Amino acid sequence: MANRRRKKRTIIPRGYIYIAIALLAIVIIVAGVYGIKKYAPTKEHMDLSEYFEKGFDNQTALILDNEYYEVTEEMAYPLALHMNDQVYLELGFVKENMDDGYVYDNSEVTLRYATDTQVFTALMGSGDYTVDKSNESLPYPIVIAQNDRVYVAADYMKLLTDFQYKYYSEPDRVFVEQAGLNKGMATVKKKGQIRKLNGPKSPILEDVTKGEEITVVRDTGKWSFVVSENGVMGYLRNNRISDIKETAVEKTLAERNYNHISFGKKINMAWHQVTSRDANSNIASVVADSGNINVISPTWFYLNNNSGGIASLASGDYVNYCHSNDIQVWGLVSNLEDASVDTSAVLNSTSARDTLVNNLIAQAITYGLDGINVDIEQLAGEASDGYIQFIKELSIKCEKNDIILSVDNYVPTASSQCYNRAEQAKYVDYVIVMAYDEYYGGSEVAGSVASLDWVSQGITDTLLEVPSDQVVLGMPFYCRVWKLEGDTVVSSEAYGMGKIQTFLKSNEISTTWDKVEGQYYGEAVSGDYTYKVWVEDEASLEEKLKLIGANNLAGGAFWKLGFDNDGTWNVISKYL
Repeated sequence: MANRRRKKRTIIPRGYIYIAIALLAIVIIVAGVYGIKKYAPTKEHMDLSEYFEKGFDNQTALILDNEYYEVTEEMAYPLALHMNDQVYLELGFVKENMDDGYVYDNSEVTLRYATDTQVFTALMGSGDYTVDKSNESLPYPIVIAQNDRVYVAADYMKLLTDFQYKYYSEPDRVFVEQAGLNKGMATVKKKGQIRKLNGPKSPILEDVTKGEEITVVRDTGKWSFVVSENGVMGYLRNNRISDIKETAVEKTLAERNYNHISFGKKINMAWHQVTSRDANSNIASVVADSGNINVISPTWFYLNNNSGGIASLASGDYVNYCHSNDIQVWGLVSNLEDASVDTSAVLNSTSARDTLVNNLIAQAITYGLDGINVDIEQLAGEASDGYIQFIKELSIKCEKNDIILSVDNYVPTASSQCYNRAEQAKYVDYVIVMAYDEYYGGSEVAGSVASLDWVSQGITDTLLEVPSDQVVLGMPFYCRVWKLEGDTVVSSEAYGMGKIQTFLKSNEISTTWDKVEGQYYGEAVSGDYTYKVWVEDEASLEEKLKLIGANNLAGGAFWKLGFDNDGTWNVISKYL
């Protein structure tokens, strides 16, 4: 048997083993310390003044509906102030985010607001204000100015706008909650920390204890964004929250009731263009030729200065004759007759607006008018606030005097949003859609005055903002003959329903029915020119009249008397 060699064993000195164990222990300890530092919650507290930063004198941080609106460098003004022991909110922010009903007149430093029945007026720097003609007073300035911005006292606003607020100091901050806001209310079930961000390493804003009530704004998983009783907002672990109950911010103001005077039956209205007092004398023949109209709107009033003055062509005999024939008279007021008048200046001026409203009401009462028809056209965007305030103030006085208020509006477009039909509809009795001038005298392209699909779309778009029982469809008694050289419009001329037939016959222009346009179309060539016409006649009018019933509208209106013909009223009588 062969001899086996034994393997030589390596013996590690005991001292080395101890060193290795010690090194391993150190590694474990270091790793543990690192792990504790990495994952353990920080105990660092953040000063609230760093969270609610302040960059302006008297500034207070603004939190609306639990959203913090931080002031950026580009804004260069605070959204809220704390002065005179009062909280003030910046007017532009209020209009954009809370209530657009406030209208400020910079030239007369006057703040206006119309409710459903009253008009509130406050002046810059004063605690006095009026409700219609009644004088009221508060122990602090209602409207103040700072950083070239206008601010309104929150306590005054609470008379008009439904919201609640809480103010906290050190640092200054105000929490505003609008009526109807849905939020979660909960209690803290064991102590925890509200942190700036939703993580344990984020600094602490406030320590909370068991039993405290908090508002839960949103759940982000393991954390929720909350607001504490002390006006601190941040993130709290969900395992610290219990008993979440959904609630809504209570309404404190009474519901507004926008009343409307109803005509009582389908409106069959025609505009009567009156350019002189002498023109009133032929009202008997006008009525005799106007079928079964039940409303006539003479163009009697127009703005004639920048102070709210109006020119008047009104006639008592005219009104009496119409009444004797069961026809209501809605006097029209326009801004188009006097080019020297700055419509924006009139509407944006508190005193001029008051004068205009009072003048119209005085004329209506003097002549026994049944209604006022407002036809303010080509409105500049800068006058939108003043225009709507004018409509509100006129409406309130019309209702008190039992006068029907109707307002003429373009077919809705992006450029006509400044007319704010939805707000109009709260106050006026009828919104009349001027569904004509799709292509007008100044158009660079030839086309129909009122194609059927365009009119139908105009009704659809209007009904998105105005209830159908307040909408009156305005239709044309005219069309345009377009003269073109090649594809270039040279001119166009308006023709009434009688004269267009004469024009077609004398020029031997044949027409064909366009089902989409809902009109007869014809054209002819003479020398270098092409003449095109989309005809308005009984057939096209009937297609539009059908839309009144199909959309449950309040009735129809027609521009203008004198452009109609013998067959016009026979067609209208079938629908109105």
